[in-house]
Amino acid sequence: MKKQHPTYSLGPDFQDKLNKYVDQFVENGFEYFKEEFANIDKFVEMACNDKSKRDDHDLRRSEKEKYLMELVSFKIYDQLNREKFNKCKNTLIIIPDCLSIHEKECEKVEYKYGYVCRKCQENCQAYQIVELAKKYKSKVLFSKRKLTEQLEHHGKKMGDMSVIGIACIMMLASGMRTADEVGIPARGVLLNFTGCDHWNDKPFASQFPMEQLENILKEKYGT
Repeated sequence: MKKQHPTYSLGPDFQDKLNKYVDQFVENGFEYFKEEFANIDKFVEMACNDKSKRDDHDLRRSEKEKYLMELVSFKIYDQLNREKFNKCKNTLIIIPDCLSIHEKECEKVEYKYGYVCRKCQENCQAYQIVELAKKYKSKVLFSKRKLTEQLEHHGKKMGDMSVIGIACIMMLASGMRTADEVGIPARGVLLNFTGCDHWNDKPFASQFPMEQLENILKEKYGT
């Protein structure tokens, strides 16, 4: 009698099947997102030739396959967390520093567990997020490098908390994994492009589709 396995059982042909699946996934993904990924190879080549003493070389040299992997990971996490997210009473919105249209002069106030936007520029998306969050009684903070610490603190303080992250492809899924590790259901919105100093010699403001953030909040709280 064949032994019954509780979850999965890998057969002798599994590696061949997996290799073929991944090859097809990557090939199809690059073709499907060829317009969105058009500049990645050129940027990675430039980053690999950069001999400076930057501390973010590993990030800047991320292979195109990693962009595809993180993009799909974000979407899967977002779909898996949707129901749990909507059941939580409170919402924390975490935004990146690069949304500020004038980051060096930004008047955000530093607290131990996240900077707070002071709404110093009406045409800044950080300002607009804070205004939108008011309608849904949600809290907005700039992200911290110690994301686990930030999420745990506010999770305990707010109670029954879910989180929305706004970030680039290479950061969003990672942040959602961190939220999952501390038991906080997370959804996310991708930046349309990256303006921060990791990717640009002269940083500028990143942007994201505000309507996607509002749609997540509307779905959870109603209009």
